[in-house]
Amino acid sequence: MLIEKLPLGELMTNCYLVAENETSPLVVIDPGDDTAKLRAAIGERKVAGVLITHAHFDHILGLEALRGAPIYVHEADEVSLCSETAAAGYGRVNRVPATDTVHEGDVITLGGLEFIVLHTPGHTPGSVCYQCGDTLFSGDTLFASGWGRTDLPGGDEMAMRQSLRRLLRMPSHLHILPGHDVGTTLAAIRGER
Repeated sequence: MLIEKLPLGELMTNCYLVAENETSPLVVIDPGDDTAKLRAAIGERKVAGVLITHAHFDHILGLEALRGAPIYVHEADEVSLCSETAAAGYGRVNRVPATDTVHEGDVITLGGLEFIVLHTPGHTPGSVCYQCGDTLFSGDTLFASGWGRTDLPGGDEMAMRQSLRRLLRMPSHLHILPGHDVGTTLAAIRGER
């Protein structure tokens, strides 16, 4: 599996371009707010689909560059995807709706890769992580040095605690690729040597 990290927008949201190999179609995870940079990175490659970890503005405003590709978001965040509140205060609203909703345990096959949906509410009601092999795309649920905020609309501290407990029980070798900052392993997050 090939993974390219593309920090986008004012908040440097990590967008990931994922492919089985150099000639496979791309899977785009969390297209942040810089359509020009995103289009340039994709180039002439085909986009098999777009996976959204949650519907906050900084993870979705690049969807305009991906019109026509299947777009997946958890059903609890679907309404927020095109709402005014998703981009509150930023003067832009995503106008590209989801084509598909995901649920806990779904397996999505795109570009020859399988992504397992883990519903991890807390940051938003529909926050999800996508596991592909030994890699977990954790959005704003889990970071190398912490976790996502729960003080924004839709945030839920108790739900976040349950989601984090669940993730921390996963295998130590799991690579964590978060929505912001640097990647790590679950072993490093747990302080294992």
